[in-house]
Amino acid sequence: MILYLHPENPEIRKLKQISDRLKDGAVFIFPTDTVYAIIADAHSKFGVEKIYAIRKLPKDKPLSLMCKDISMASNFIEYLPNSAYRLMKRVTPGPYTFVLKANKNLPKPSVAHHKDKQIGIRIPDHIYLSELLKIHDSPLTSTSAFCDDEFIIDIDDLESIYGNQVDGIVDGGIVKTELSTILQINDDSIELIREGKGYDLIAGEISG
Repeated sequence: MILYLHPENPEIRKLKQISDRLKDGAVFIFPTDTVYAIIADAHSKFGVEKIYAIRKLPKDKPLSLMCKDISMASNFIEYLPNSAYRLMKRVTPGPYTFVLKANKNLPKPSVAHHKDKQIGIRIPDHIYLSELLKIHDSPLTSTSAFCDDEFIIDIDDLESIYGNQVDGIVDGGIVKTELSTILQINDDSIELIREGKGYDLIAGEISG
């Protein structure tokens, strides 16, 4: 089912309905500032497992955690160096995934099968997700909408492939295939894992 939100003022009533369904284990597809993402409530065992089943991912494959801001993200991070905090404060919300060591507060369904207990944190810069996270006030587990070695960027294709597997697909139009820049945060360095959207803004601040 394709869902429509106002592009500048997303309807709070509709987002509240989506939030309530996420808490009950529903899975949705949302546009992000990079590609379309399949999302679930990070605390929902049913929702997280459904994402793994839809994408046919191995259980030890890490998923990202979407947070509304650094304050929410810090609840799940064991240690955030000052250099990383300053960078995150400057470039988020934005197209970056920060890989950090998770603390014991991390939602168990999202790391139950992970060995190293690290988590990729995203603070997306898209009005639909930003407004949803304000209402939901809980992190979302997410992964890219990806099928047959391609990112799915057209709403009709998303409906054709995932329409009977998810609880709703939010129309964000045709998105450009731009992946997030992935950064590994260590105690004393910030290392590049994958160059993606927004890399040019931070190139001088990372180890390589």
